[in-house]
Amino acid sequence: MSQGESDSSLESLKLEARWAQARAHQALTRAEESCVRVCLRVGDSRELGWIPDHSVHLVVTSPPYWSLKEYKEHPGQLGLIRDYEEFLDQLDRVWQHVYRVLVPGGRLVCVVGDVCLSRRENGRHVVIPLHADIVVRCRKLGFDNLTPIIWYKIANASLEVDNGSRFLGKPYEPNAIIKNDIEFILMQRKPGGYRKPSEQQRKLSMIEKGSFAEWFQQVWRLAGASTKEHPAPFPTELASRLIRMFSFVEDTVLDPFAGTGTTLIAAAQAGRNAIGVEIDPEYARIANRRLKSATSLFSQPSVEVVGLTSP
Repeated sequence: MSQGESDSSLESLKLEARWAQARAHQALTRAEESCVRVCLRVGDSRELGWIPDHSVHLVVTSPPYWSLKEYKEHPGQLGLIRDYEEFLDQLDRVWQHVYRVLVPGGRLVCVVGDVCLSRRENGRHVVIPLHADIVVRCRKLGFDNLTPIIWYKIANASLEVDNGSRFLGKPYEPNAIIKNDIEFILMQRKPGGYRKPSEQQRKLSMIEKGSFAEWFQQVWRLAGASTKEHPAPFPTELASRLIRMFSFVEDTVLDPFAGTGTTLIAAAQAGRNAIGVEIDPEYARIANRRLKSATSLFSQPSVEVVGLTSP
């Protein structure tokens, strides 16, 4: 081994040691402190006036899928709106609040797939570009559009329509339907400056070299989450990555479509405060139960539940 190679190896070992020290410090801090706060509120995501301006550092969410998933009949459920333009208009009300509550430089990270309408039910096969429409509307609201991540849902990819062979002729003929097995992780940034975390926050929020290389690329291969409790969940691993990538320890993370609480759990595990809003009380109960069971794995956060009555 040459002198240059030896020096390089020594420097790599020193760097890994610093990473290990930072991770140990972070784990110790989480074990000793109980400052993480989680607020789960049963309510309408279009009515977020109770959240102060510039009080949220990151929004990680997945809005309802128009005319696609089987959402429960509940007043105010956006996923049940039949008219697509009206659906987008109502989503805009949520994004307006998101823009208001975000700090300058904060991000809206939106996990969304396009809506595939089948020939059987729609008379013709058509793909509604939900991800593109959200991007265009967010830009009109003032957001800066950044490079999205493509989530390839391996193993249990969600195929919203048949591949078309039964409707278009014999199997393997041309013009079959392309499988819908990706979702878009949209990145919308509020302009006005860049984050200036404290030195302590920087140290506690460091990402390991291997994870950094894997996460900050445009295509992710992750298995989807079980749909047993919610029709459109995303895995905890996905939420955890996004929260660690785009926020710092002690930041506040918001999910206006909290569902069964995946974002809230991932935020608390990463040492971030969290706010979740869910319109369906049953999903909110599941989220509350999951938070209580998950908190035994890390420093106990303070969990506040608003608007949830006993079943």
